[in-house]
Amino acid sequence: MKKPDVRIIAYIALIFSGIVLIAVAWAVLLGPGAVSDILSPSDNGIIFIEGEASAEDEDGAGLSGESGNPDTEEGERQEDSENAASVNERLEAVEGLLPGQDTGYIFVGDSRFVNMNVVCGISKVDNLFMVAKVGEGYSWFNGTALQQIKRIVSSGLFNKWKLIICLGINDLGNCGKYVEKYESMKDDYDMVLVSVNPIESYGNLSNAQIESFNASLKELPLPYIDTYDILMNTGYSTSDGLHYKEGTTKKIYNGILLGLEDLNPGTLTSGSGDFLDSASLNKKKSIQSDITAQNKYVKKESEPGSIIDDKLMEEFLKSLEAAGEDAVVTEGQQEETGEQAPGESGEVPAQEEGEQSQENQEVPTEESTEESQENSGEEQENQEEQENQEEQENREEQERREEQERREEQERREEQERREEQERREEQERREEQERQEGSAE
Repeated sequence: MKKPDVRIIAYIALIFSGIVLIAVAWAVLLGPGAVSDILSPSDNGIIFIEGEASAEDEDGAGLSGESGNPDTEEGERQEDSENAASVNERLEAVEGLLPGQDTGYIFVGDSRFVNMNVVCGISKVDNLFMVAKVGEGYSWFNGTALQQIKRIVSSGLFNKWKLIICLGINDLGNCGKYVEKYESMKDDYDMVLVSVNPIESYGNLSNAQIESFNASLKELPLPYIDTYDILMNTGYSTSDGLHYKEGTTKKIYNGILLGLEDLNPGTLTSGSGDFLDSASLNKKKSIQSDITAQNKYVKKESEPGSIIDDKLMEEFLKSLEAAGEDAVVTEGQQEETGEQAPGESGEVPAQEEGEQSQENQEVPTEESTEESQENSGEEQENQEEQENQEEQENREEQERREEQERREEQERREEQERREEQERREEQERREEQERQEGSAE
């Protein structure tokens, strides 16, 4: 048998070595991980190449972990960091600024706005009002809150008014009602909607539910301030999973100010928040004080199967009291705030119909279900009757206040006319005296 030619074997070895060297050089030029990315296809058979998205990335998966390109992920992290820095810089730029003095602003919300008022002192500014109540949602907004808003607007303190509304965390299931109500109000009020903001962890509530609610708000033909996006980009912290710590609360408030400025450049000024005359300021304080008293939180008794964390709620209320908030707790039964209760009383959206609480896993019997339905029906009737009665009382009280304000306004006008008449007489006397003196001199 003929022996293989040694030169041929050497040529083959040389060619193979050259191929290996070219492959190594290519890998060095493309960066670490390039060889494995190219040679190892993904599970669905699609090769990931830098600058293109894999199938996993198209639907949002594979953006972190082993399936992504390290260089791409690093670029995304750097871009997120730059975006957060840019947002924080803009938020810092509005720190200490206030909306212009030609418009009255009415903040409408739940416990998160109550807390914001404690932290930021919103209602202490002459042209800012706060209409907010712990644990409330659509039913309260559609009744009591709207009456309070009308009272503020009818005060005549400002010619222009703007509503800043942030509601829904307590009754996300009422999204359709909110949308319908806002739609019906848009021709009567200058309104700005603020996103429902994220949680860390609280009961069955999820940020996915909140995002769905916010998506419906965005579809409305109304100005919208997305503080949810600000918090998701820059970070946030809570005291109990739901209510924000002071730094985050200030960030949301500054985000609202920034949103107002973006919607209408020139809105914010560096002027003082004290500019009303004495009579107008007293009127403003009286109205705000009455509304704050009306919106005191009524502690609700625990209910079977409730997912409310009573301990966390108690700690939140104590934190408000410690901060000097005078509109926190009144013993008794809280008024029903919508179909989603009991979740509203604990700042947690209630469960959908037929859904059981995590803390109440027992399967109800047919008899207990019927009894529960009967009791629920009676309670609903009692609550509706109580709400109607309270609404009537609120209307009567509002009418009394408006009548009192009209009388005071009339008295002020009459007093002003008396002063003007007195000034005219004094001016006439001065002119006559001057004429006599001039005649004597001649």
